[in-house]
Amino acid sequence: MSDLRMEWKLPAPPDQVFPAFERPALIRRWFGAPPGCHRTHAPDPGALGQPYRVGLRDAAGRAFTQVGCIMAVEPGQSLELEMDWEGGPVPPGRTRAVLTFHPEEGGTRLELRQGPFADDAARDAHRGYWEACLGRLARVVGGEPVPCFEEFWEESRGYVGPLAVAAYAVLAGLREAGAPKEEVARVEEVLYAHLSRLPEDTAAALGAVLQSRVETSDR
Repeated sequence: MSDLRMEWKLPAPPDQVFPAFERPALIRRWFGAPPGCHRTHAPDPGALGQPYRVGLRDAAGRAFTQVGCIMAVEPGQSLELEMDWEGGPVPPGRTRAVLTFHPEEGGTRLELRQGPFADDAARDAHRGYWEACLGRLARVVGGEPVPCFEEFWEESRGYVGPLAVAAYAVLAGLREAGAPKEEVARVEEVLYAHLSRLPEDTAAALGAVLQSRVETSDR
């Protein structure tokens, strides 16, 4: 059995950092997704002691879930949670993570302790997970407009499947690149007008081709 210990410097004092652990609009921009993966949905943070579930997709589009429970909270000081995984790239196994917030030179030194892990490989996978999450957290706390896949996912107007996700990725990419709103609207109208006219079997076939290419390129 092994434990994980990490420290991370954040560019704001604890009272300005902690809202990113409480507000859904901020949480979704940094928490939950391992490297190369994305959040697709999660309910608002559950009440203390209530389980939560975060829906995720890996780089090939396969769904998996982080499950957990917030065990203790001291706003601006500490947060304690239990977490586990159902599928995905991070090894399963329920562990407890304690995050402590220390004011330091106008910012925050975040101390993380988590465990116990079944082996060093599981511990190191969680280290990579937290490095990705805390790197995004530092950007959020610093006021950077971090792109949010979960919001793109929710805004995709009800279309589902690889083909629709690819179409919406084009629109999201245009927005992130700063394309004029009228140009984005024109492309959106063309894409969704034609998607809605595709026969179901044609859309399924095209989606399967796209998904297979994504999975092949990921190998």
